[in-house]
Amino acid sequence: MNPAPFAQKSKRQRFAVIGVVVVALAAASYFGIQMNANNPAPKAAGGVVVVEATEVQPADIQDVITAIGTLRSAESVVMKSEISGRIAAVSFSDGSRVAKGDTLITFDASIQEAQVNQAKAERDLAAAKLKRTQDLFDKKFLSAAALDDARASEQIAQAKLALAQATLGKMSLRAPFSGVIGIRQVSVGDYIKEGADLVNLEDTSSMKVDFRVPEQASGRLRVGQIVGLQSDAFAGQSFPAKVTAVDSAVDPLGRSLLMRAELRDVSQRLKPGMFMRVTLVLETRKNALTIPEESIVTQQGRLLVFKVVDGKAVSTPVVTGLRVTNKDKAVVEVVKGLAAGDVVVTAGQIKIRGNNLPVKIAPAPSASPAAATPEKSGSPAPAKAAGPAPAKATGQ
Repeated sequence: MNPAPFAQKSKRQRFAVIGVVVVALAAASYFGIQMNANNPAPKAAGGVVVVEATEVQPADIQDVITAIGTLRSAESVVMKSEISGRIAAVSFSDGSRVAKGDTLITFDASIQEAQVNQAKAERDLAAAKLKRTQDLFDKKFLSAAALDDARASEQIAQAKLALAQATLGKMSLRAPFSGVIGIRQVSVGDYIKEGADLVNLEDTSSMKVDFRVPEQASGRLRVGQIVGLQSDAFAGQSFPAKVTAVDSAVDPLGRSLLMRAELRDVSQRLKPGMFMRVTLVLETRKNALTIPEESIVTQQGRLLVFKVVDGKAVSTPVVTGLRVTNKDKAVVEVVKGLAAGDVVVTAGQIKIRGNNLPVKIAPAPSASPAAATPEKSGSPAPAKAAGPAPAKATGQ
């Protein structure tokens, strides 16, 4: 039996099926186009674009630098032994306050006391010999050389006594300034070698913090600038300080400049060694015009905003200044291009496809339905921009 007729018949069936499918797809495309023509995509009434906007408001802004630093006490010292000896007494309680000159630790001074007594005896003997030699010299019984020897012996004895007394004085460790004593590392009876650490002493009547700022700001730094300090130990609190010193040289490794600020912690809550976040106020600008950062659009290397004028979005070039953050929202100072009271678009710029396009300002998201009132297209009262509040830092 010849299979050729069956093969030709199968091919004709396949071509017929393909033709039906093509016709069906063409019909579906035609009906879809007709439906789209009869039902176009929804647009804003009258071609008006709905946007969000805010009013340009004058506000006080601050140019600040943030840094990190470590808190230090006004005076700090680790008391060390200048001599070797055994501790005889400890005259303070750990963590107590001491006054300048108070005795902190006393060493066994029996040997040094004996040396002082010996030196006094030698001094007295040398003084007596000098007196007798002087009398004999006055009577012409001794030469001037003998008198000089007796006088030198008496001076040597005086020096030995002074040395013995100085050594005895070092057997008592005294506070060099008033402050808070730390936790001692020794006990009565310990034998201490020369140079051993005994206890730390901190003067916390005032505190200081050292921090570094970029060298680019070196021309704007000066003594007396206000600094705000924050610590994780006291969340939400700021401690005002004042710059007291600016280093004379820039660190060539980090290209930064060392600064020091001082503060008085009346509450005595801050401790030396604390990690501090530092906010340095370089400049405060009064009544600066500010807008939200999202209002600015970049086109062909230019900065511009869309200003709403008579219900239309007008492309307006601007010159910006400082950028600050207020309550986690970035705002930008406008130096040129806008005036107080102008209304600028803050959201929806991507829908503005040309200049002088009609726009409708949407109500502020925070406005309640009860407070909302009907407004004409393109002329509602815009949401007020909250200007950045300057940090409240006062000098000491």
